Amino acid sequence: MNIGIFGGAFNPVHNGHLDLAYSYYDELKLDKLIFIPTAIPPHKANEYLVSGTDRINMLKLALKDTPFEISTIEFERKTKSYTFDTLNLLKKEYPNDTFFLIIGADQFLSFDKWYRYKDILEMATLCTCARESDAERQSIVEFSKKLGISDSFHLSSKKVIKVSSSEIRERIKNKKDISHLVLPSVQAYIKENKLYV
Repeated sequence: MNIGIFGGAFNPVHNGHLDLAYSYYDELKLDKLIFIPTAIPPHKANEYLVSGTDRINMLKLALKDTPFEISTIEFERKTKSYTFDTLNLLKKEYPNDTFFLIIGADQFLSFDKWYRYKDILEMATLCTCARESDAERQSIVEFSKKLGISDSFHLSSKKVIKVSSSEIRERIKNKKDISHLVLPSVQAYIKENKLYV
């Protein structure tokens, strides 16, 4: 099977995440796409990170009626969420399958700073997209040469919805509308549980 791994804080999950997931699902002809919320992000300050329970609940709402799955594998470890460790565990669960690791352009362009990044490249094909411009796209192509994967990574041709979780959190804090950025069920959950205020 071809399995897409879509990790992130999903703080909160938004329409851009879902749009990307569908794009990769089709482009890569995936048999399975797994959203993996980060328990303890190694690279991000988490003062604005809501609980794992809230993030998982929002994902469940967002992924209802989609072909996608959620894994809580990183919460079960109770340590920093290093992708290398997660992929190792998934390899044991799916020993004969091919992994496609979906990451943002900013993460791709600093991938050489990731914990055991060379080992990750042995375990999965990196997939990313250019959200900002043609210049960013060119930077990704150039950086793929530095990583030694210019022939083996996937750069999506999809035009990406420009939205970020931090923008949504800021809008909530400033009492601005987010209905065009998240699903109604996710918006209702955020409101009901007074998240990000």
